[in-house]
Amino acid sequence: MRTLSTLTRRQLMKTAGACVMPLLVPRALRAQNTAEVVRHLPLSIGNAPELPLPEGLVTGFGRFGWRSFGVGGEPVVLKGFVGETSIPDGADCRLRLTNAVDVRDDHAFEAATPDGRSLGTLIVRYAALFQVQEMRLTVEQARAVLRQGIVLKMVKGSRPVWFFAPSPEANPSPDALQLPHVLVATVADAAAQFEQRMRGLVMLQGCGWQSGCVSEGLLDLAEKRQDAALFEAVDRYLGMYFTGDGVEFQSPRSARVKDKVGGIEEPLPWATLARRRPDHPALEIGRKFLSSSGISKDLESPAKELTTEGCYTVAYPMAELARVLKRPELAELALRHLEARKKANVHDGDIYQRAALEGSKRLRNWARGACWYYNGIVRTLQALDDPAAAKAWQTEIRRVADLLMKQQREDGLWGNFIHDPASAADTSGSAGLAAALARAHTSGWLGENAKQAAQRTLTGLTRHLTPDGLLAGAAQSNKGGDALQKGDYRTIYQMGMGLKMQLMAAL
Repeated sequence: MRTLSTLTRRQLMKTAGACVMPLLVPRALRAQNTAEVVRHLPLSIGNAPELPLPEGLVTGFGRFGWRSFGVGGEPVVLKGFVGETSIPDGADCRLRLTNAVDVRDDHAFEAATPDGRSLGTLIVRYAALFQVQEMRLTVEQARAVLRQGIVLKMVKGSRPVWFFAPSPEANPSPDALQLPHVLVATVADAAAQFEQRMRGLVMLQGCGWQSGCVSEGLLDLAEKRQDAALFEAVDRYLGMYFTGDGVEFQSPRSARVKDKVGGIEEPLPWATLARRRPDHPALEIGRKFLSSSGISKDLESPAKELTTEGCYTVAYPMAELARVLKRPELAELALRHLEARKKANVHDGDIYQRAALEGSKRLRNWARGACWYYNGIVRTLQALDDPAAAKAWQTEIRRVADLLMKQQREDGLWGNFIHDPASAADTSGSAGLAAALARAHTSGWLGENAKQAAQRTLTGLTRHLTPDGLLAGAAQSNKGGDALQKGDYRTIYQMGMGLKMQLMAAL
């Protein structure tokens, strides 16, 4: 088996192409695919005005030849599918587009056929780079789109939104699911489809906490199953960001980053790299960033505002790098960060995503905020493998577990605000919280009831899979503010699929 260390850049690009994806899928799943119970029928670009990107932004993986098109106030025409377009009555049909640039506003796009027949409105709110957007279609609407094409026009939003376009010269090519298409599904095994999706480039995310959720989940599953194809998927995934001697990527804000870490939410992929490639030169880039004075400056100051993300995106990568590079000072820093964030972000038993020991507090018991806190604690302690440190954290690990199991809903998930089961569920946060429970159980820190709670979550998540195996029902990125989190807007979010993979591996 070739690993990231033995693949040349050209070989990596060849193996990353969509043409080899079926080879990585078990025979039973390939049979599902050949039965065509799930089809992704491509749409091509008919007419799209050239729109310049805002200064400082780049589209996702433009360096690999991935193209994009913008949709603004002028109509954009997508051509229909050339080929067999029969759609059986009762099929599940959806229009799909994938974001090529980070979105920081609330947008709406009017969709119609070229002859003026209204199809509905595609809502895109504060979308992340590489996020898959969809709008449901009736069977009749889907037939019309495939015959005639579709016209999109922005009717709400401050600036155009860019989506990935067919890229015939790209190497590797985008996943079919990342390009404009109409999903047509009849009877499908969503769990089996998930197994296919998690091996593909549709899992790509903005490099940082989002891509790290995916790469960690892929590696967890590969290690548990000892699955050569999954190990290759991990290497391919890392190879989209890490070069032979460094790193180059689009940040979650769609800025180009080369051979550096852009901020405290970006080090998570370095944890996966350390686990998979402990000799990779880019580890030194991560070590320098995590060791820099600015990361830990005033960490214990009562007025210092901290986020729970730092438990997962800072402390955990510190622990992994400390282990593989044999740097005990990073292990000490990791524990400092955990302790500082416990003091700053936990008040009267509640977990606040952003808070200070003395000062403001924000997003009380927000599911993903609690996930970053709890998953970060558990994974950091497991990576450090320090019995004394683990013992010191037992009280907090059990306290949070008690809170989670008390507030878990009948469907196995948690409300987006854990203390309020009536709030709309968040599949991504639920997956991460359950993964932490299951991992803590595996380490002997929690009882069998924690594992059972995690299993209920996995069952509940399955009900939120699309017919082709993407995980829907995720709360959108919190860049939209508290109001967006308190609402019921939910979306497909691949980083949530990564957290689900972590849960699958932990059970």
